[in-house]
Amino acid sequence: MILYSEDSSPFSAPVRTAIYAKGLKIDIEPPPGGLLSAKFHAINSFGTIPCLILESGTPLPESAAIMEYLEDKFPEPSLRPGEPEAKARVRLLQRIGELQIMTPLVELWRHADPAKRDQSAALWLTRLIRGLSSLQSYVGAERFAAGSQLTLADCELAPALFMLPKVAAAYGKPALLEAYPPLGRYVESSGGHPAIRRVLDEMAPTWELRDAA
Repeated sequence: MILYSEDSSPFSAPVRTAIYAKGLKIDIEPPPGGLLSAKFHAINSFGTIPCLILESGTPLPESAAIMEYLEDKFPEPSLRPGEPEAKARVRLLQRIGELQIMTPLVELWRHADPAKRDQSAALWLTRLIRGLSSLQSYVGAERFAAGSQLTLADCELAPALFMLPKVAAAYGKPALLEAYPPLGRYVESSGGHPAIRRVLDEMAPTWELRDAA
């Protein structure tokens, strides 16, 4: 299998975290010809990364779908709890991370230049702040988001929160994370996991953050 990814891609980072945590032998390569190339679009009609090429040659885009597939195909070590309630919590945290934190951060970064900023930036900032407020009510005092073990929730949340200081600073809120102490504690406690640390180190050159976790 091959994962098409780029170190700078926020949406690819969760999948790489899961791959590293599971110790999977999956080749990780940049999209052939570049992300916007016709060559890559012929492989993945979505034209997005991450995209996992299955053993059959079938492309599987979208990070959430890829992580669920990897968890089903390679169940050990597990990144998903077995109990229905715990499993639901992990999925909820993943959704908050992707839709309420990662996506707003990416959109805000696209509008980071004040000269090119439009009214949508204020809406994305509001969505981000609501997402952070919601997330802190679900993150407890344990090392990881859903307990004492790394899960798919951490694969999603850790890269997103790593981006937060850089993006927030562009909007005059460099200390935004400090307003959410449970999340600051989570960033510190989860960042020592080898899979998370590896992904954050890969992201660091682009996001100019090396000690955020």
